Amino acid sequence: MKRLLALMGIDRAVLFTLMLRGWNIFSGLLTIVFVVRALSPELQGYYYTFNGLIALQIFAELGLSFAIIQFSSHEMAQLSWQQDGTVSGSHESKRRLQSLLHFVFSWFGVASVLLIVVLLPAGLYFFSSGNLRAPEASHVSVPWTLLVIFSAVNLFITAATAILEGCGKVSQVAAMRLWQSIFAMSTVWIILSLGGELYALAVSSMMIGISGLAWLWIKHRIFFKDLIKHSTELPGMSWRREIWPFQWRIAASWMSGYLIFQLFTPLIFKTHGAVSAGQMGMSLQIISAMNGAAMAWISPKAPLYGQLIATNQRRLLDSLFLRGFTQSLVFLLIAVSSVWFALYFMERMASTYALRVVPLSLFSLLCVVCIANHIIFAEAAYLRAHKQDPMMLLTVFAGLATAVLASFLVPALGVAGAVYSYAATTLFIGLSGSTAIFFYKRKQWTQSC
Repeated sequence: MKRLLALMGIDRAVLFTLMLRGWNIFSGLLTIVFVVRALSPELQGYYYTFNGLIALQIFAELGLSFAIIQFSSHEMAQLSWQQDGTVSGSHESKRRLQSLLHFVFSWFGVASVLLIVVLLPAGLYFFSSGNLRAPEASHVSVPWTLLVIFSAVNLFITAATAILEGCGKVSQVAAMRLWQSIFAMSTVWIILSLGGELYALAVSSMMIGISGLAWLWIKHRIFFKDLIKHSTELPGMSWRREIWPFQWRIAASWMSGYLIFQLFTPLIFKTHGAVSAGQMGMSLQIISAMNGAAMAWISPKAPLYGQLIATNQRRLLDSLFLRGFTQSLVFLLIAVSSVWFALYFMERMASTYALRVVPLSLFSLLCVVCIANHIIFAEAAYLRAHKQDPMMLLTVFAGLATAVLASFLVPALGVAGAVYSYAATTLFIGLSGSTAIFFYKRKQWTQSC
């Protein structure tokens, strides 16, 4: 069994991440059943538009969580975990890790306040100013308020887990997120079954926060206390000179990513109503779940990539990346084919579930986009492990192009316009551009060794 797992590239970190992604696929599909049964088509639109708007928190985080993983992983090349739950080794690296932690908590503290101050009233205005509101969804202020508040609290958990991931606790964080997801999704199903409707998302966010804080306190409070109290006169990490030059590029990429991945549902909600928004939101959830599962072979390796780069083991880096990418792509192709055939048979049988997603012809195009996005995500993970983001300008251009296309096509064509906008920018800008950059930078770094 161990040899089979090794052949498939599944170590402990990948295994827990696969379990998490597998659970997310299963729970996502089961959630679709609960959503269809418990919510009207209009409320389904509100449900997924909630998700689309809460994703705006990326503008408060500004890509810092990803930067944390990269910078802490480079410092851990000179540090090691001790049996008491602390890290030791190079005093300079520990001091730099400490300064990173101090900055991170300060940043996310401000980000949490901004999330509440800005996003809460913006969301309330968005839902109250629509011309196509469903009568049963006329009161969304309380569930939206609770969702924003709990999401702000969860930003701190995101910061702490990013530090731990960068320090090599990838499998532990993945296991924690698995339990978080189990608690959260179980809560969603219960609330939906009891008629809680839009409150399900807020209570789910609350469960994520409670379980995350409990895990951090029980498992890793000694690590954080030791790092915070670490006393030394050595200089720390400079945010202005080291972190920000990398972070702002990630921030620009992630904000552009919102335009590429999250803009469609709110835009369709405003132009074609909640029903169409719900179809697009559910379709994107299915596609996202499959791609997230496939990235289980890539994402957990990001801290290891960083350490290999820091120790100049480039041949091993390339070997691990190529193997993981091949395995993930095979998995994704199988998953996409399975979901497509399932939707095909549901459409043939005139199932109610087939009416809650976009038509099969449009979903087929989304499947192609899903595969293209996986290639882009994998290439980006490799490049960003170098504490650089050479894809930043490409991502910004793709995001703006998507927004412009969508602003013209969605009002005229609805969900079809959203799918066409998404596919055009992903295939003709994202995939071709990212692959060209990937091979150019990889050759450049290889020659410089």
